[in-house]
Amino acid sequence: MKQLILPVMGTVLLCAQSFVACAADSTSAASTSSMQEVRQQIEAKRDQISGVDRVQTATQTATSVDDAPIVTDDAPAQEQQQ
Repeated sequence: MKQLILPVMGTVLLCAQSFVACAADSTSAASTSSMQEVRQQIEAKRDQISGVDRVQTATQTATSVDDAPIVTDDAPAQEQQQ
């Protein structure tokens, strides 16, 4: 009896594992948009709790420094190599 139950239970568990994996794939594909909405809500709540939403970024000053021309008036004279 023990020799008969072991292969049967192994087969049942193997099939159950495959069924769970297939069921999870089908439900995740159907609710992708709702998962995205939930993710956005969670990120907004996390930003609110941590205070990130109140921090102002200084991107204006960083781009103005990056866009400024490089002044080379005081650079030493370069010698021509032949």
